[in-house]
Amino acid sequence: MKAYVFPGQGAQFPGMGLDLYENSPAAQDLFEIANDILGFHITDIMFEGTADDLKQTKVTQPAIFLHSVILAKVLGDNFKPDMVAGHSLGEFSALVANGALQFEDGLKLVAARADAMQKACEMIPGTMAAVLGLDDD
Repeated sequence: MKAYVFPGQGAQFPGMGLDLYENSPAAQDLFEIANDILGFHITDIMFEGTADDLKQTKVTQPAIFLHSVILAKVLGDNFKPDMVAGHSLGEFSALVANGALQFEDGLKLVAARADAMQKACEMIPGTMAAVLGLDDD
């Protein structure tokens, strides 16, 4: 059984998607559509930005969505999953990869979600912590 499991926020990294852009005309088209929909050149930030540039929620979420969905589209016929799943933000990527949601609509939803979360964080500053490496006991 094969599956796509798409990540949530935190999976971003500098240079993400550049290899896809450089090697796939289909990826180039989708990245350009994304730049138009978002109203800024997210490709500049994804390909050339720093880790700090990618930490802004309004950038992070669309970037992870784009990387996930475009990678799935580029794999295309070479890998057909039996199922898809996503963690948090990754649920949107899963919906697009499964064909339940169009790319453009998914990106618009992710951008609206990211904008709302960014504004909420600016209104009430906070942080999140993850506890890792504990024994099951």
